[in-house]
Amino acid sequence: MCVRPRYRGFLFPVILAVLGALAAAETSAQEEVLRLYGSVGPSPAMEEAAMIFATRKDVKIQVISGPRNIWRDKAALNADLMFSSADFMMSDYAHSMNLQIDDDTITPLFLRPSAILVRPGNPKQINDFPDLVRPGVNVMVVNSAGHTGLWEDMAGKLEDIRTVRALRKNIVIFAANPDEAMTAWKTKDDVDAWITWNTWHVPLRGRAELVPVSKPYRVLRTCSIALTERGKGKPAAAEFIKFLTSPEAAATFDTWGWLSPKTDASPVTVSTDIAFVCRVGKDEWNKEAGMGQGLATLKRVMGEYRAIGIAFEELHVSAIFHDDAARWLLSDEAYRGPAGGREGENPNKSVIQELIKSGVSIEMCAQTMKEHGWTKKDLLPDIKIVPAAYPRLIDLESRGYSHVSF
Repeated sequence: MCVRPRYRGFLFPVILAVLGALAAAETSAQEEVLRLYGSVGPSPAMEEAAMIFATRKDVKIQVISGPRNIWRDKAALNADLMFSSADFMMSDYAHSMNLQIDDDTITPLFLRPSAILVRPGNPKQINDFPDLVRPGVNVMVVNSAGHTGLWEDMAGKLEDIRTVRALRKNIVIFAANPDEAMTAWKTKDDVDAWITWNTWHVPLRGRAELVPVSKPYRVLRTCSIALTERGKGKPAAAEFIKFLTSPEAAATFDTWGWLSPKTDASPVTVSTDIAFVCRVGKDEWNKEAGMGQGLATLKRVMGEYRAIGIAFEELHVSAIFHDDAARWLLSDEAYRGPAGGREGENPNKSVIQELIKSGVSIEMCAQTMKEHGWTKKDLLPDIKIVPAAYPRLIDLESRGYSHVSF
């Protein structure tokens, strides 16, 4: 059984503390109880995950959250686990609050991105972070807990102090904590935007719209959990941490806006502005795929990037076709004509159009076209013509593209 508040939103901390105390009074001495303390941000998702785990393991779990002054003294006495909405907060819990946290058990769980909340209908047309520095836009920020330094970090991402200055002029409320910011958002209609975390949109649905922030300005911070020395004596506490790293718990946190890895494999270290070029010259056929081998490989690579969560918008890909493989880019008429020398329709045209739609630049060597007497009208739609295969390859490599051999 999981003892948790009736309201599953972002809760007034005093009510949480009282409910936690009442739940503790109802717990018999024979029943194992796990007590979790931490910041408000992750608490709704943490409560839901705790309910699933408690039901399955037949233990009681109390989740107490809010500003640390509300729960600090009690946590020092009976906390089994501590959770935070940023790693610097967990470090603070561990080293300045006498909570007896075991550093070796600190486990980063999920990330959440910074975001902007705007009024319903977005009357000020705020579509990204730069719109917040326009004159006449009233901005709210929070100067505590997981929000500490958030607006400044975002404004400074492009290393231009003018952005920081312009944004600060537009900040009309420096809220002391998220609860104060929530109240201000509901009562002060002149606040146009709140710089916050995407998870705070959940309790304000209907009162606010979420505006994602583009990557140049985006900041991400971590939800972490750790055992206390007291919790190390309770096997269920370590089991709960293990549960929180499972796909099932990740799905729960996803519904509250937290980001989780989609695979247990090691991450790629570059996930933005990925650029590579491949040169395809051999007319090798993949019978199983029913297309040229180079196209089948390129399609697989694009699919692998998609599978690990990297958007096609982050991929800059050029595929240069020349020599025998160049006929794969011919229209049906040219493909079965004297220059193409094949029968029927070009079987590669559907995958070529699919790759082009996903952002791949499919390029034909002009020297190869000249050798065969092809013109632009002999090519499939949206094929780009480059002067020559190798100079194009060298040019892209000099601009930072990785050369991939297919």
